[in-house]
Amino acid sequence: MGNRNDHLTEAERLERQAEIADNAHARAALLRMAQASRGAAALLGMFEDSYDDVPFRTLNS
Repeated sequence: MGNRNDHLTEAERLERQAEIADNAHARAALLRMAQASRGAAALLGMFEDSYDDVPFRTLNS
């Protein structure tokens, strides 16, 4: 699953690959995968933020 930073790093790598892709089909696929990685990073960020809002004692009850 990875963490938020892993997904952001992967999105950046995919975007760099899209810049040098040799055809439009490959470029579009790489950009869709980068967008999915950014979406996963956003979701993980939301989960991480929600865990920070929960008091410690309720997690261990």
